[in-house]
Amino acid sequence: MPLEDEPKESQPQSEQAANDDGSPEGASQSGNDPLDSSGEGEVLMKRQRQHSPSPSPMFHGGLSGLQASPHRHKTFEELITAAGLVKNMALAHEIVVDGNFKLSPRELPKNTIVKQVHDVIHKAFWDSLSAQLAEDPPSYGHAVTLIGEIREILLSLLLPHHDKLKTQILEAMDLDLIRQEAEHSALDVSRLASFVVSIMSKLCAPVRDEEIAKLGTLTEPVELFREIFRVLDLMKVDMANFTLQSLRPHLQQQSVEYERKKFQEFLQTQQDGLLYTRQWLEQTAESLQARLNEQQELRRRQNQEWQTASSSSPEGATSSSPGSGPMISPGTILNHAYVSLLYRNPDDALSYPETVLMDQGRFHEMGSQARKLVLVGSVLLVTYTNTGSLLAGIQGFPSQLKHNLFVLLDGVRDFAAAIDNVAEQACKEVNECLKEHGFAEFEPLRMEAMKSQICALANKENHIYSILDSRLQGYLVSAITAPSRFDPAANIPPGLTTVQSQLVDIAKAFIRLVVHNRSVFGPFYAEILSKMVQPQLSS
Repeated sequence: MPLEDEPKESQPQSEQAANDDGSPEGASQSGNDPLDSSGEGEVLMKRQRQHSPSPSPMFHGGLSGLQASPHRHKTFEELITAAGLVKNMALAHEIVVDGNFKLSPRELPKNTIVKQVHDVIHKAFWDSLSAQLAEDPPSYGHAVTLIGEIREILLSLLLPHHDKLKTQILEAMDLDLIRQEAEHSALDVSRLASFVVSIMSKLCAPVRDEEIAKLGTLTEPVELFREIFRVLDLMKVDMANFTLQSLRPHLQQQSVEYERKKFQEFLQTQQDGLLYTRQWLEQTAESLQARLNEQQELRRRQNQEWQTASSSSPEGATSSSPGSGPMISPGTILNHAYVSLLYRNPDDALSYPETVLMDQGRFHEMGSQARKLVLVGSVLLVTYTNTGSLLAGIQGFPSQLKHNLFVLLDGVRDFAAAIDNVAEQACKEVNECLKEHGFAEFEPLRMEAMKSQICALANKENHIYSILDSRLQGYLVSAITAPSRFDPAANIPPGLTTVQSQLVDIAKAFIRLVVHNRSVFGPFYAEILSKMVQPQLSS
């Protein structure tokens, strides 16, 4: 999720350091690359072995080609170096296509040796600090070290225009003077802590105001130091996320060029690096043409029946033959091809189109969510068809039923296996609602009939399910046909208004993903589609 508010003292932060040490090298290491352990990486390496006559330098040592530092233009180089954030294509791609991408504070897994060692070491340090401060006279060795670290963190959070704050920090936290005061047992830890908290209150985002206020109530030095470091860690993450927001427009522009360049390098290592992309588009075109032919055939038969009934053909009427009619445009083919990815079998990983391979998991998850919306919308439609006007005016019933159905289907991949539970839940809530509002409960036979209709929705050929699914597909095709002019909330298909908010979220994510993919791989799609359409033009 985006940062709630920008830091109070901040301006556009393209020059703000995000790493602890300001080094871009700490942002991502190849050993931690998202592609290292991903299914996409494994598939790409398998394809490399299948189609390439010799090892490719791009994939030397796994997916090094996809992990390598991007080709940077000077402006982009300065932005990235200053932010210390994005170093490889996988991370840049993730930031661009995921509008909710954000960094989170690092948390060690519970009940692990690493977590135990971490806790023991930290406890020992804080216990040692407490013992030093309790001595008579106090010993400030650890305290001076902590003050030095806090000073460096505060300085790292400053922007170039924070000259006044920088001067205040350097003067109030002069380490040489602090060491001299510590040696003479004259160090005022409380005064320094108060100063640090005041500086933090000026640099933090408003979302951290409550945390800062709590710091002002602490009087025990060890607890105060510990909480200062905790809040500073949160502030560093806040600043990094705000910097990501500032960088996103630059990333969107540069990521397109960079991803296309790296994919072109990949193609140079392959005998046919667009094999599955071409098959994907060809299959979509064939499917669309078959559907168009069926519609034309249906109209032809209807015309024949009408002409037979009237015993004469109207003046100017012409008969159409199967296969004739308007040609399917390349844009239509590509838009329907994108939607088809939502319904693609995840087991077909090795034949997944190369140009969308990096987003295979995202398309699959989005497709699962879309099918869940269709199922829930279908269940609600069947429920209201059976209850008629009895429950139509009861406020809160549809939203409550919808919520419970989503909870029931949360994490479910095989909807057919869960449909009995869905039907049982819907019938149960209908009867409870009827009883609560003074209506007679459904008779067992009527309830069984309703349950049977809901269970039938597990079949994708079911009339209600197939209609809503077709409308959803048309909705998504319209969304990516003219994304800049499409308002997801104003174009909800009939029958799916009950799941409007969830459908709008899917549409926005789908638009963002497709727009980026089309920007990167548009030239490759255009070349393939032009060759597919050219024979139709010549014929």
